Amino acid sequence: MTRPRIVVHLAHEQDPVAWRARYAAGETLDRTPYGYDLAAGTVDLAWSVSHRERPSVARVRRALAARLGTDVVHAWRNRALLGSADVVWTHTEREHLAVGLVRATLPRRRRPAVLAQSVWLWDRWDDLGRARRRLFAAVLRGHAVEAVHSDVNRRVALDRVPGRRVVLVPFGTAPATGEVPAAGTDGPGTTPEVLAVGNDRDRDWDVLRAALDLLPGVTARVASRSAAAARVAVPGRVDVAPATGRAELARLYAGCRVVVVPLRENRHASGATACVEAMAAGRALVVTDAGGVRDYVAGTRARLVAPHDAAALAEAVRRALGPGEATSAADVRARGLRQEDYVARYVLLTRALVAQAEIPAAVSSFEPVAEEAGLAP
Repeated sequence: MTRPRIVVHLAHEQDPVAWRARYAAGETLDRTPYGYDLAAGTVDLAWSVSHRERPSVARVRRALAARLGTDVVHAWRNRALLGSADVVWTHTEREHLAVGLVRATLPRRRRPAVLAQSVWLWDRWDDLGRARRRLFAAVLRGHAVEAVHSDVNRRVALDRVPGRRVVLVPFGTAPATGEVPAAGTDGPGTTPEVLAVGNDRDRDWDVLRAALDLLPGVTARVASRSAAAARVAVPGRVDVAPATGRAELARLYAGCRVVVVPLRENRHASGATACVEAMAAGRALVVTDAGGVRDYVAGTRARLVAPHDAAALAEAVRRALGPGEATSAADVRARGLRQEDYVARYVLLTRALVAQAEIPAAVSSFEPVAEEAGLAP
């Protein structure tokens, strides 16, 4: 069988050549964005090109993308490449909405199927103006399938724009650590007991600060670039600073005892990446039960707490600091949350689209699927 031709269309700042350089410098966990290169043995992969541009042109492009909510200029520059694909893979709505608009300008015989993954679209959909909702709905109906990371997101997507295919595609990511020592082996006081990682806008830093105020003897590190995270800092006890790279992030996971993922209510499984990294590192895990993230930690020792409840979060962290609370890398494998599993779901979806067949149930299952798709374990 002829291997399908895939174009991975990512954001302008996620050019794979530049990304590989960042990986070599220790700045990223994966060789290419989100590990899509893992599919290279099963499909023919090509990547969108981030064309060079003068600073003034870049400013205009970014301003237009911010205004529209999607980078049409970047997609337009890649229109010939897009027209050569059987299926276009995208990672967020910022890419797939632009691809859909450009696709409509191509001759019908050169219009690829679009695997349109949305992340934040349905959190902000109701706040979009009527004209943009109408335009985006038309684009969405032209996509072969929309993929989302939580069933909460899937239900909202179908409610707002019905009459199309929307599938749950559980996310998976590369581990932030390799061989991980037992918690605390770096020696007392060398690393914080509690670690919170993430830049997503739906982290609830205020609730985390309130919870840590209820745990005066506990040290913590918040590894985030978010300006809002600065409010969590407590001199001498709670430090706030982003991890400088892959090596420091690995040390933070290896040295802490508990990973906490404080969340506001959301629709897109915010915090799923941090949960997978914590389990891969074998750490105790406390996470807010919001956005569908409970499916990612079901059947593990992770502790779920209700949103907006600082006292419950503090109590869960206190208990998680005790013995017998650790999750494990086996949880990641059992739930099908390795990066190989995530990319395998894209491969299985692609095969169904090319064959015009039913989408297999494995695409949406929280089970290992890499081997089924032919990806190396």
